[in-house]
Amino acid sequence: MLYRLRQGALRLVRLNASPHGIALGFTLGLSLSLFPIPFLGMLAALALAPLLRASLPATYAGSAMVNPLTGAAIYFGELWVGSRLTGVLLPAWAEVRYYDWREWWSLFTSMIPTFLLGALVLMVGAAVLCYPTLRWTAAAYRRRHPAEAPATAHGSETP
Repeated sequence: MLYRLRQGALRLVRLNASPHGIALGFTLGLSLSLFPIPFLGMLAALALAPLLRASLPATYAGSAMVNPLTGAAIYFGELWVGSRLTGVLLPAWAEVRYYDWREWWSLFTSMIPTFLLGALVLMVGAAVLCYPTLRWTAAAYRRRHPAEAPATAHGSETP
């Protein structure tokens, strides 16, 4: 598992793009994918990437972090963060497990502001942590392995 994670990280920093393009693409993909409507954030990130000169493969890699296996936990985390910040108490499973569809819909609509606040906090947090970390990592990798650096990268700049 750790080997596959390391290989994925190496593929990311070896992309034919500048360290800025790699970091921006991954950060854009991850941050927008945290928006709590599945696939909407990914589509928005992939549409914005060329306009911002972000790496498309890095954008997709960032978007892929929120997937069917991780999505439920991430979305619950957003709801939990939002509830902590607003003071809204989440109902216990023993209480909601007998809800009919009207009660579920009412609960859902009452939690939207809490959910969106949590999503916004995680989106900003991901951007603040990911961009500088990936930019530094990609630039450091390029300095240590200059033979693997692309000769001409679209939107390249000095690291």
